[in-house]
Amino acid sequence: DGSLRDGLALVQQYEAPDLQAKARSVIPLELLRERAAANPSPLPHAADELCKQLLRWFKHDLFSWVNAPPCDFCGSAETKLVGGGVPNAEERSHQAGRVELYSCRLCGASSRFPRYNDPGRLLETRRGRCGEWANAFGLCCRALGFEARWVRDWTDHVWCEVFSDGQRKWVHVDPCEAAYDAPLMYEAGWGKKLTYVIAFARDHLVDVTPRYSRKMSEVLARRALCSEGYLTRTIAAANSS
Repeated sequence: DGSLRDGLALVQQYEAPDLQAKARSVIPLELLRERAAANPSPLPHAADELCKQLLRWFKHDLFSWVNAPPCDFCGSAETKLVGGGVPNAEERSHQAGRVELYSCRLCGASSRFPRYNDPGRLLETRRGRCGEWANAFGLCCRALGFEARWVRDWTDHVWCEVFSDGQRKWVHVDPCEAAYDAPLMYEAGWGKKLTYVIAFARDHLVDVTPRYSRKMSEVLARRALCSEGYLTRTIAAANSS
């Protein structure tokens, strides 16, 4: 129940006008429109092509992937994880639930890597792993008027979905991979043994696992957190509240 509430709370942040304005100030909308118009083989629907260009820009021009962050003091990439720390007041103000601590192999200095959940702050830091990427990208989608969902895979990945008016369906979008409408990539490509895949929108949540699996009988056999009936009732209760 707590994980479902947390997911809804996260995506409801995207509705804040100031956060959407902040995202629009970062997104080069005219450039994305030009790229969409110049694509010799665009998607059939203009809004879908714009979304795809947003996805590519986000991955290649805006965000950076972090395994181990560079040293805050000398800039060296030679850092190693030495443990976890407690978020300070500033980090907590941007919804950092935990902080990773790194030591520089060259200068010996310590660096902090707060795992922020504030999408506005993420538009400033522009770095992280799949959680940060999907969170910030979800805000960017909403800022451009797309209906968006933040999708959590309980086997440790996060991505988004965007509703395509032209196709009349929710479309998988993974900013970490710049992947558009490739929902089977995790099971068939990465070999993931999926369990629960839940999508969170501003006004609903839904179990979307069947979209991402062609082996649902195997998936159901692995789902052990609760009964299927309890999950269905819990989602229904969250959607009616």
